[in-house]
Amino acid sequence: MVLRTTQKFVNWVSCLYFLGALAMFIFLWAYIPVLHLIWTNLLDFAFNIMYVVIGALLWPGTLLAILVCGF
Repeated sequence: MVLRTTQKFVNWVSCLYFLGALAMFIFLWAYIPVLHLIWTNLLDFAFNIMYVVIGALLWPGTLLAILVCGF
């Protein structure tokens, strides 16, 4: 049996799924004290990588000096 659906229905289900996941995340954030520490550390790690990549793209001479001189 083939189930037929519309794109509008799929969009609604996707939105509800996303809102449910967001609500679950907010609930866990509020009731599990360690979660915000883990999340903050992950964000900090991601932003550190982002700053390094942007710095490497904007200042290739600095990156070259670090690679050649080792400091």
